[in-house]
Amino acid sequence: MRLSLVFPLAAAALLSACTGSRSAVSSAPVSATTAVPTKVIVHVATHDAKLIGSAVGGVRITIRDVNDDRVLATGLHEGGTGDTRRLMQEPRSRGDRIFTAPDGARFETTIPLTMATPVEVIAEGPLGYPDQMARTSKRLMLVPGRDLVGDGVVLEMHGYVIDLLTPDSTRVLQGGGRLNVRARVRMLCSCPTGPEALWQVEEVRARLVRNGLVVQDVPLTYAGTASEYAGTFPSTPPGTYTLEIIASSPKSTSFGVVRRAVEVRR
Repeated sequence: MRLSLVFPLAAAALLSACTGSRSAVSSAPVSATTAVPTKVIVHVATHDAKLIGSAVGGVRITIRDVNDDRVLATGLHEGGTGDTRRLMQEPRSRGDRIFTAPDGARFETTIPLTMATPVEVIAEGPLGYPDQMARTSKRLMLVPGRDLVGDGVVLEMHGYVIDLLTPDSTRVLQGGGRLNVRARVRMLCSCPTGPEALWQVEEVRARLVRNGLVVQDVPLTYAGTASEYAGTFPSTPPGTYTLEIIASSPKSTSFGVVRRAVEVRR
């Protein structure tokens, strides 16, 4: 008789415990179509340098849904280049936030999400140099309500931006003599280069190209002013050329090129 009472009591206790445990982890039903605002911060940095911001025209950011190619957000990554000491000089540990300087460039948006969504984050820039723009992207999953803040999504671009200072490619040049060339070579973030600068360029060259052939090729050496390099073509016969300035740093996988049409007459 005693055993017959024990089993019903034990079963009741077990049922009560199970019911209590289930109620502790349950929550009110939520519609699967309810959009949850989800914050996303994007930082775009130059490889081995700083943030790419307003000084070079900023970077266009596009976040698209991989499933249907729908654009979820778009806008400009703009602002300053960030804290040089934090980004380039101070040692840091895994998990440290390094791009969160108040004036540092960033793109920030809030996307309403109803479900976990695979996205592609695309960066194109710098926009101030349309003929020298780079493009990079990253795919990841966004989850509703799980904000990506702090450093957020970090994208990296390699290369230099180059300004042709002389000759003036908008004017007809006098041929037959020496042609001086001077160019400004900076990191994509607009950071200066030079032999004693934080960033160096291994090699800068100028080439005159005509009908697919390199007619002349000369080195450009540091000109004594931050980021500026100069050299001379010994002679320039009349004709229409493409003047190329090429900056190369294989050790840091950084390259840049600018091309301008020049016309030389007698």
